[in-house]
Amino acid sequence: MKVLLIFEVILILVLYIASKGKYQELLKEPESKEYSMMSFAPMSMLLLDRINYRYNSKYDKKIQKLLVSIYGERNSGTHMKLFYSSKLTSMIFTLVILTLFGAAAEEPDYTFLAFTLSMPLLIFYLYDKELEKKQRKKYDIIRADFPDMVSKMVLLVNAGMTLSRAWEKICIDTKKDTPLYKELRITYQQIQAGKPEAEAYEDFARRCRVKEITKFITLIIQNLKKGSGDLVPLLKLQADECWELRKGRAKQLGDEASEKLILPLMIMFIGILII
Repeated sequence: MKVLLIFEVILILVLYIASKGKYQELLKEPESKEYSMMSFAPMSMLLLDRINYRYNSKYDKKIQKLLVSIYGERNSGTHMKLFYSSKLTSMIFTLVILTLFGAAAEEPDYTFLAFTLSMPLLIFYLYDKELEKKQRKKYDIIRADFPDMVSKMVLLVNAGMTLSRAWEKICIDTKKDTPLYKELRITYQQIQAGKPEAEAYEDFARRCRVKEITKFITLIIQNLKKGSGDLVPLLKLQADECWELRKGRAKQLGDEASEKLILPLMIMFIGILII
């Protein structure tokens, strides 16, 4: 363990000295606030550059897909570098701290050595799981906001506005900064920049990746192509469906919360009986 500790300390010192003053522009990016261990991240960035890591394996593509779904395609390369450096830095420091405890022992403990070597793998796994958790949270927020957005769209279109004008009014009047409204504003900006409406709406559905939104966009694109007057009744029907889904989701979350309370209540009950 002592030999391993010496090697790790030398490696960290070499990386720290070699990376000092580098990658500062990357660390100043707003995206860096999303990640931990950024103070020591230049060491990991330098290490990844030295081994000439390409970010093009099957696993890398999976991570990139997750990052794009959470933060969007813009600056996805920056998010990749920050995520990998944050993960690698946490793995290195976890390994060093545990090795330090192992080296302090009088006798070598091979069980603890195996535990020490396995902990970076656990950190690696937990980082990926946290990313998946962020993705699910984003989609849940989108689903929660979507029924209200569809209801607004129905009212505006029913009042005589065109679909694009109603979309614009929702983007301008709604001050929310949630994922759904961010994506709505991106779509509005794309249309303003000259992108065809149908293509912009398809991109919106692709970025959100929520079944209800995919159905909503399908109705809109069909209306744009056929020019039928059935859009408002169809949107009303979908708005009702979305509200029912939202109620069902709220009930499901309530049931899950009740199940989580069972164990604490049992522990409290046992404590009361003992007292």
